[in-house]
Amino acid sequence: MTVTLKFPGKMSGPLELVAVAAPQAFTAAWVDMGGILDVRGAGNIGLYVNLDINDSTDCRVRLIALHTDGGDEYVVPIYTVTAGAVNVQDQYHEFSDDADQNMLLEWELKGIVPFAQFQIQCAVVGATAGQIDAANVVTGVY
Repeated sequence: MTVTLKFPGKMSGPLELVAVAAPQAFTAAWVDMGGILDVRGAGNIGLYVNLDINDSTDCRVRLIALHTDGGDEYVVPIYTVTAGAVNVQDQYHEFSDDADQNMLLEWELKGIVPFAQFQIQCAVVGATAGQIDAANVVTGVY
């Protein structure tokens, strides 16, 4: 099922948060968190996360771009510049403070990502796996 975010074009984006998943346990492999999001026209996306770390460490969230609803998955990269070259690598946000926390995470979409989906995983899943207690998303332009 695709969740459509009502994005009003050149305005500031929706003010209401859209729930994407709650609760969802971390695993050692990347797993989808929530459904596919229709983000056509959005310049950026923010994810409000309530994290319950439990016994897990180095838990991560990443954003996957899709050019069609349910199509091939593409990792949204992070860019670094060295000696005139633009280097890309998988971008994920890692909770390096292994404690329960509420965090706002952000990714740039630049208006070129029509569909997106979040994925989560932990480097070390503890005896009691960490989980996302709540995750809400909002889009905007800047």
